[in-house]
Amino acid sequence: MDKTDEKILDMLKGNARMSYQEIGDAIGMSRVAAKKRVDKLERGGIIRGYNTYICRGEYTMLIDIVTEPGRFDAVLRYVATETVFVRQIFTTLKENHIHMIAVSDNTGDLKYLIDVIRKDCGDDIAELHCRVVKEVIKDVYGGIRYESGSENVDDGITE
Repeated sequence: MDKTDEKILDMLKGNARMSYQEIGDAIGMSRVAAKKRVDKLERGGIIRGYNTYICRGEYTMLIDIVTEPGRFDAVLRYVATETVFVRQIFTTLKENHIHMIAVSDNTGDLKYLIDVIRKDCGDDIAELHCRVVKEVIKDVYGGIRYESGSENVDDGITE
């Protein structure tokens, strides 16, 4: 990957719907050459997909789970397959740690999600912490730039 590829990635982060002509014009190459570069980035796994950010008044919750020793795989399997509203699941370098992002247009759904995880995995969990996102400051993958006042209201789902 060279500086031209980096420029293309920066442009697509800001607007994934840019035409190959617009990309080519911005970096001084033809539409065909720009398409070949983007195709190569896709085949190489650098570009793995394109997202659309839709703002519908949703609530986002960050969930951190630390499992009891030896119970990590069971809890991870549960949250990966048996939970709704979860959009992303990450494992971290912290031992027995799972980080999740859940989204719903209703805070009651998110409260229910936490209650279900506690009920079904309670004995396997050493710690469970959750926070509702108040404001997204930056999200390069979702195309979000900071806008003052773009807040989600905390509806009492903090632990």
